[in-house]
Amino acid sequence: MPGHKTDVAAQIACGCISRTLGVRVNLHDTDGQQGAHDLLLTYEGRTVAVEVKLVVDPKHRAANAKASKLGYTLQSDLKFSWTVHLEQEKNWQRALARIPRLLADLEERGATPHTAHHSWQHDVELLVEFERLGIDSVFCVLPTAKHPPGYYVMPASWGGGVPEIDQAVLSACELMGSQAMAKLRRQLAEADTDDRHAFLIYGWEFMEAVPLSREGELPNLEPRLPPGIDGVWLSTTASSSPTVAWTSTAGWFRASRCG
Repeated sequence: MPGHKTDVAAQIACGCISRTLGVRVNLHDTDGQQGAHDLLLTYEGRTVAVEVKLVVDPKHRAANAKASKLGYTLQSDLKFSWTVHLEQEKNWQRALARIPRLLADLEERGATPHTAHHSWQHDVELLVEFERLGIDSVFCVLPTAKHPPGYYVMPASWGGGVPEIDQAVLSACELMGSQAMAKLRRQLAEADTDDRHAFLIYGWEFMEAVPLSREGELPNLEPRLPPGIDGVWLSTTASSSPTVAWTSTAGWFRASRCG
């Protein structure tokens, strides 16, 4: 579920806001208090509470971590170097046990680097097994000294088309109003301040991160923020990512880079 916070994320947001507004920003929730917002600052005579959320997909991150840990598996009875993409939401254990024999079976059926990626799609038996195991796709290449016969297991591709920046803003507003962000809204509602801002940092697995990280591009529409939220800061986990922000007094502006 999106909406996850780390101390590092709060510190990154703290530095970004401080550099942008030229004011001191204090880490407010230093003890993990229930209901306490993360940051507190005073700007132009008004106190501002800020709640920070790192927006990540735990299943996607777990799948990538698992794939990295597995690495490349040598398989001497294979002819080629294979890559197998598994659906992230599936339990991989059954597929991992079956993959070595499955790849050998594909080669015995005549799969080559030119045919492996689609040959199984015309075999009902294989289609059923791929679906049961959560195998999204397979392909192979000729082996090399670095990658002798064997295979990689990786998460299936994700995402889709890159949204325009206005669409990214709409998505962020919907997220802030969702059940996944109920805690964020509650913590800001309980802040005894003049204004309340949300600071979202999108992980690389979200397509919204792409338009948000483009230099110089600003949204055209006013965000439809949930009640009780007066401003929003949107950034990404990309290295030194630019940040786009909106307040009712300033409208949209490019903030300081994060990191």
